[in-house]
Amino acid sequence: MLPVPGDLPVDGAWSYEVDWAGVRLLADVDQGELTLRTADGEDVTARFPEFAGLVDAVADGLLDGEAVMLDGGSPSGDALGERLRIADAGRARAMARERPAVFMVYDVMRLYGVPLDPRPLEERRAVLARLDLSQASRIQISPAYDDGPALLSGVIAQHLSGVIAKRRGTPYRSGDSAGDWVRVDPALATGPALLPAQAGTRTPQPPPVPPAGPASPTPPASRRPRHARRERTPQHDTLF
Repeated sequence: MLPVPGDLPVDGAWSYEVDWAGVRLLADVDQGELTLRTADGEDVTARFPEFAGLVDAVADGLLDGEAVMLDGGSPSGDALGERLRIADAGRARAMARERPAVFMVYDVMRLYGVPLDPRPLEERRAVLARLDLSQASRIQISPAYDDGPALLSGVIAQHLSGVIAKRRGTPYRSGDSAGDWVRVDPALATGPALLPAQAGTRTPQPPPVPPAGPASPTPPASRRPRHARRERTPQHDTLF
């Protein structure tokens, strides 16, 4: 789903996430092989070898998120652009060791053969929260918040790109979100979202992206051959 630009909606029908200003990626794990594609369908798997550990955490799934790179502690479009221009897989592996990216995951559309895209946003997020991504060191779940104005204040204070508002109860659809996802630019935001927080309320602070720096040796892009036997599917009642 592609967000549309707009003002911050402030009623209870919405949840809110940080706009990480990364490159949008769909991560498809099928029979032990990871494929990363951009929103335009370009295969960029070889350019982000540090995400290969995702196959150890999710045996079969389709995740939506963003690859983020840092410059001075903040997401950097320049650093990300440099990585995306790399065509040589060996050079990409060297860059991943020197300056690894982070995959901020915020949605799941399939898990262990079960399509989740028709389910409402809050159900998909609940499934995502139950995934154990501890085996994938460069993968994080992007937190969701209930207080949009407070999150926007925190984003402004930390000089981040903005806020993504998502309407609760909506399914996941390919292409345009039809206004169910709204990208809020702090420089253009107006109205109640910019009013000071009420006394006693705590402004949520967006979580820091893991710092870039020397990483553990990057595993090969494909951890298991495509014909390998799929791991035993967990019982669905523990996931859904």
